[in-house]
Amino acid sequence: VWGVGCLADEVRVAVASNFLGTVEALAPEFQADTGHSLVLSHGSSGQLYTQIDLGAPFDVFLAGDRERPALLLQGGKARVVRSYALGRLARVSRVPLETDNVGEAFAGRTAALADPIAAPYGKAATRAMERLKLDTATFRPILVANVGQVASVFATGNAEFAFVAVSQLPQLDAPHVLALDDLIPDIRQDAALLPRAQGNDAALAFWEWLFTPRAAGLIEAAGYGLPTE
Repeated sequence: VWGVGCLADEVRVAVASNFLGTVEALAPEFQADTGHSLVLSHGSSGQLYTQIDLGAPFDVFLAGDRERPALLLQGGKARVVRSYALGRLARVSRVPLETDNVGEAFAGRTAALADPIAAPYGKAATRAMERLKLDTATFRPILVANVGQVASVFATGNAEFAFVAVSQLPQLDAPHVLALDDLIPDIRQDAALLPRAQGNDAALAFWEWLFTPRAAGLIEAAGYGLPTE
């Protein structure tokens, strides 16, 4: 049972980098509906999981995968876990790609992707590369901490190819885009309600609001699928 009564009007949210732009768009809508505000910290799901596991003061964790929230729940460091979005992976490039000759197109070029150990979209990118039969020995991979940094590397012209979240595409000036839905299944992203939220009216309000039709519509408009539960 969750207690209420705290006068706090802020919700401290740890958000995976792929979802940062979306939650920034959600924040004013949530504030308009409830009067509460969000305080956001972002990074890879792995980085944020480690911070939460070590006691970082967050109320809600919006992960980029299912695994980290599940681990928190198993360890007694999350009270409730629920899916909030289905992410999608895309490949962006500055040169055209022949779908039947991807290996040659990548040869000698730079490709940015997130760290597959810490970042779910990096893990998905490595799976996509395996299915495309791309050999990392033939091109120059640029490995960064999270998919938000991947988008920055591509946007600044420091990579010719990149594996990004579909939700990031509106912010990227990518001449060539290919959604990888046929190679990589949707990335189920789970939210975790953390123990610090107990007694915080604002945190409980955000948790409830996140799963309303209003929030779902905004999430879908940002390029995500919606989980069915």
